[in-house]
Amino acid sequence: MSFRSDIHGSFKQESVTLTAREPVAVFFYFSHLEQSKGFDVVPKIILPRRGFKDILQESMKQINNIKTFATFTDAYDDIDNVNRRRMRDSLKEANDYTVHVVIRREHSFAKHFLADLFAGSSLSVLPVAYSWEYIFTAHVTDRNGMKIKHYERTAQLETWTQALLIFFYPFNPPEVKIEEIYLESLKDIFREIEADGVLAGKGKS
Repeated sequence: MSFRSDIHGSFKQESVTLTAREPVAVFFYFSHLEQSKGFDVVPKIILPRRGFKDILQESMKQINNIKTFATFTDAYDDIDNVNRRRMRDSLKEANDYTVHVVIRREHSFAKHFLADLFAGSSLSVLPVAYSWEYIFTAHVTDRNGMKIKHYERTAQLETWTQALLIFFYPFNPPEVKIEEIYLESLKDIFREIEADGVLAGKGKS
């Protein structure tokens, strides 16, 4: 069974649609990371979760003046791929704004190791909890690389495993909670970006 927290750092004000804003070209640049604290010294690049493009498409509805947009997602082997790095940099220069979204999920290696050990020794008879933290950050810059604004949201997910709890899985899968965290976090960040008018172009009031 899985339980999730509310989104921390969420935007509390009502969204305000600014007037007289010109349509702008936006480059959405994504980095998906995972870190096992106490085991990984630095976060590791991972693939986007299933359905992420659908989550992004839904979240982008919060921003009303996107004329055109491009996307790019970091891959683990980009450090060896000069063509992809050049493409990423050219997209930054070709668009009015870059929104670099970093999605990091992390957990304690020690706690997960002990949970695995306890679950194995008890033959999964006693319930064991596994916790993950999800951190979403968005850095907005202009085409010259000048920083405009920074946003952050966090949420926690706790999943309990035990032999008898397997019967609850079809009614409470952790995948649903994770997708909720992704969608709510991105929508809330984009809603605040819209309210702040940071993508306002020449028509920024």
